[in-house]
Amino acid sequence: MPAKKPAFVMPENFTLDLKLDSLTIDEIDAIEEITGAPLDTLNKPGSRRAPMLRAMAYVVMKRKHPEITPEDVGALKLNLKGGKTKADPTETNA
Repeated sequence: MPAKKPAFVMPENFTLDLKLDSLTIDEIDAIEEITGAPLDTLNKPGSRRAPMLRAMAYVVMKRKHPEITPEDVGALKLNLKGGKTKADPTETNA
């Protein structure tokens, strides 16, 4: 019988910084695959934000936690940062 994959446990009070300019092409492709829509259409007025945010959080968290699933990221608190501000060299990326 195959071993059961351990479930991801979200650290308490964890906040994820999403920096739009730090996504790889593969991560953008995964976001579009998960949401079923092109990335540039996901941030238009009137469109739902949760599917895009869930997909983005998933691909960023997957960098360090390969066992994570899109469902696991639903409880994350997000700190949204656009790519237009200067990066703080003391900050760490997810």
